[in-house]
Amino acid sequence: MTQTITPHQAAPASEPLAGRIRPTGDLMQCAFEVERAVGGPVSAVDARRVGHMRTIVAARLRHLGLHVLVEVAEQIVSELVTNAIEHAGGAITLSLLVTRAEARLLVQDSGTGRPHPRDPGPDAEGGRGLLMVHLLVDELGGSSGFNPETRTAWCSIPHLRSQRLS
Repeated sequence: MTQTITPHQAAPASEPLAGRIRPTGDLMQCAFEVERAVGGPVSAVDARRVGHMRTIVAARLRHLGLHVLVEVAEQIVSELVTNAIEHAGGAITLSLLVTRAEARLLVQDSGTGRPHPRDPGPDAEGGRGLLMVHLLVDELGGSSGFNPETRTAWCSIPHLRSQRLS
């Protein structure tokens, strides 16, 4: 199991990072390869990756002092990474970009096609993930979408830190 975690734009050693967002933003990326063929059953390793990605994003947000975004970010990461594993396979990259104004989550995959929100029946066990992401992000005044050229599902969530750091 290979998983790469890369924090970008490291602060100089003389500048403490905890609880601060640099003016240019804080970018973290995690990349991994799905171990199953698309359409096959999800392996235990791939299923655990969803939890790993949630944990990594939550830790990064806490490190930056954005505790208020942790719960919603974990839910969004769960949905977007699960969709990428189940429907795209191959290489998947999760990025978290935090600026003074927003937290942006991006999940890029190597699949084909375009994700479509479904209208599942009341007894369906799945099919609500993208709808949940859109509703959560909309409730927080953010935006979300999918870029078919880069195969990236993304969402942007504004946060209150921007007022305190200006």
